[in-house]
Amino acid sequence: MHRLYMKIVAFAAYTFLNIPVLTAQELEPIDSIYLKTVVNFSQNLKSIKGKAWPGMEIGPFCIFRLNGPAFLMNHPEPPIYAKKWQDSVYFFNQADNALMGTSQTEINHYLTAHNNYGQSFYVSEHQFFAELFHELHHVYQRNHLKKLQFDNPVELLSYPEDYRNDAIKQYENELLLDMVTGSATKFRENLNKLFSCRTLRQEIIGPKYITYEKRVESAEGPATYCEYMYMKEFSSTVQEQEYINKRFFYSLIEPTYGREGLRNKHLLIGMMQCLLLSRNFKNWQRDYYNSELPLNDYFFFKFKPEQVKLPPLDAYKAKAKHFTTAEKEKHKQNLEVFNSQNGLRITLLFNKSPDFKGFDPMHAEAINDSLILHSTLLKLGKGNNYFNVSNHRTVTQIDGQVWFVKSVTFYVPESTIRIDKKVFICNKENISINWQFLKQVRKENEYIITLE
Repeated sequence: MHRLYMKIVAFAAYTFLNIPVLTAQELEPIDSIYLKTVVNFSQNLKSIKGKAWPGMEIGPFCIFRLNGPAFLMNHPEPPIYAKKWQDSVYFFNQADNALMGTSQTEINHYLTAHNNYGQSFYVSEHQFFAELFHELHHVYQRNHLKKLQFDNPVELLSYPEDYRNDAIKQYENELLLDMVTGSATKFRENLNKLFSCRTLRQEIIGPKYITYEKRVESAEGPATYCEYMYMKEFSSTVQEQEYINKRFFYSLIEPTYGREGLRNKHLLIGMMQCLLLSRNFKNWQRDYYNSELPLNDYFFFKFKPEQVKLPPLDAYKAKAKHFTTAEKEKHKQNLEVFNSQNGLRITLLFNKSPDFKGFDPMHAEAINDSLILHSTLLKLGKGNNYFNVSNHRTVTQIDGQVWFVKSVTFYVPESTIRIDKKVFICNKENISINWQFLKQVRKENEYIITLE
């Protein structure tokens, strides 16, 4: 039955996609679905890019499934291990390039947008490809806008958790949403209050962290605006519309405190500013990037707000004082949960700091000044040694900044690790580690390994 089923899958791929058939081991039904739609996505890009962002150039992109296939398009020099599929589509194994997450990675020296379709939370293929369009805008930014300043993830990890800032920010976000969805008669009043909120918050958290917010908005706002425009253009179902409302509008005003969801909020704040600029100024996109101003500065330059007196915001402050304190306490609790896991505790001590290959700043939590809890992605390397972990909790001990890793700690079943001569190896779903070591020490339920 299994062999017959796989033959049917392979025959369906050939019949409906009219493309060469991979072996049964390589191709699953979900791969066929996304392989078919990636060609449609390539066509959609031609119609949406001018509407979303005039002048945007489309770079290479790749869709993949973890531990499965990867399909590459629009790449000027596909790697030698990639097999031609049809037209400009090339196939290789995800593991060949250790692709992870929704991001951009150099493939054969060309920055390439990528996304993992083997995740269960997508309401439709349109949501998946809207996220890929988001990443393609980042490829455009990095290739063509050399003076655009991206945010430093280190600053997110040290962002002040101050209840006064959280209270004003909640009010500020509600003002911004009302400017987008509310009455036009209140637009100017809300604009002036929004401007005054930012001024007041800078007095609380300082210009360094206001600059951090602006950099998130400046780079992520346009990319998220492109994501929104793709969903708006191609979505048709009730579920997709509900997703649009939740993702791009109402999650902005869901109360959050401390660093929880901080970067994502400013990503949406940037998108809202892009949306308001599009409603009021034609072809502002080129002018914005040419101005070399932060998006928020450009936004206020175009709309020309005035400083006004803000209301007391007592209710906002009372709630923030309680929940911001609770958020600080949660850092300690999360470390306790991490340390109480089942499995063998592995601590890798680095003799010299490894090369920092990547992490997810939106899901990295500063427990204190020296410990960072990574929940979704951490990639380290040095020479032929590599440490690639996704969707598996890992704690790094750092030396001053997140980039300088002194040690990594994680928990895995003992059966997933092995020692091959002087190489530590761990292979498990979402974990791939291969690193030469100098010495190892076993202490009951813990391995402490000193790496080169």
